[in-house]
Amino acid sequence: MKKTMKCVIKSASGVGNIKLVERPIPEVGPNDVLVKVKAVAVCGTDVHIMDWTEWAAKRMNPPSIIGHEFSGQIIKKGELVKQVQIGDAVAAETHIVCHTCDLCHNGCEHVCYNTETIGASRDGALAEYVAIPAENAVVFKKFASWEILSLMEPFVAAVHAVTQFSISGKTVGVIGCGPIGCMGILIAKKCGASKVIAIEPIEQRGNKALEVGADILINPITVNIKQAVQDANDGDLIDIVLDFSGNVGAIQDCMTYIKPEGKIAILGLSEKKMTFKLDEFVYRGLTLKGIAGRRMYRDWETAKGLLAGGLDLSKIITHKLPMVEFQKGLELMKTGKCCKCVLIP
Repeated sequence: MKKTMKCVIKSASGVGNIKLVERPIPEVGPNDVLVKVKAVAVCGTDVHIMDWTEWAAKRMNPPSIIGHEFSGQIIKKGELVKQVQIGDAVAAETHIVCHTCDLCHNGCEHVCYNTETIGASRDGALAEYVAIPAENAVVFKKFASWEILSLMEPFVAAVHAVTQFSISGKTVGVIGCGPIGCMGILIAKKCGASKVIAIEPIEQRGNKALEVGADILINPITVNIKQAVQDANDGDLIDIVLDFSGNVGAIQDCMTYIKPEGKIAILGLSEKKMTFKLDEFVYRGLTLKGIAGRRMYRDWETAKGLLAGGLDLSKIITHKLPMVEFQKGLELMKTGKCCKCVLIP
């Protein structure tokens, strides 16, 4: 086996500074596995790292390898690893947690105080090889392709958002129809939502939302959003809102068209403050829930079940490029000209 690998790193702080370099193949600790990477999906987080937003600056200490949505095959394991085998096909839970804090002890590992993140606070997977803790390697015995398997990390986050509340027979609004929003639409339909209303101002993303199964598309820029939602829902308000946009204004607007006792799950991120009238929120009995990553590991098991039941993610992937074209992949994601772009090492 060769001793070095090609990988994409954030070489220094500041805007840009994303480079393809050669590095030593990582060593494997006693509880780790070495994965030969087969596919890496570009994430909005990678764009934040490229643009060196406040989020990235708080979490990264360059130089380090980027990329966290990936699939691959285990080719080496540490001497204490028993739960996975060489040759296993895996995706990865990217949150590495402590298992010692009160949150971990109470089944809330996904919000562990001491979380490290693959591709941000430690080296990632936009490389030919990546070493990860064995417990973070999720084995898939059946999967459609390496490219689709690389989508599991965001897909399972979407599973968390959609299944946070009982959705069967409910009307659902999906705000933001980028890759994870479209995954959310697929999951909501598979879980028995009676109607899914996609709320998206960008034409390309709106069309993709309809392609993956949204019943109705609303452009919130061109209409009165409350009236448009009611018109789309036979005059009624809706039961559940899922936000994948992080658009604070859109989330505030949803409180005008959601039913009393309605549920709002937010996976989208923003550093802006959100305001609403507390009395209206209280008297209407609304629930607002932040969705942090994936519940470890029950959302992964739910995701496997949805895939086994026929949920098809193939329409989410619109571009496939060799890893050396990483800059193009990042630009496609930044400009919204792709749904999901997958890079092949």
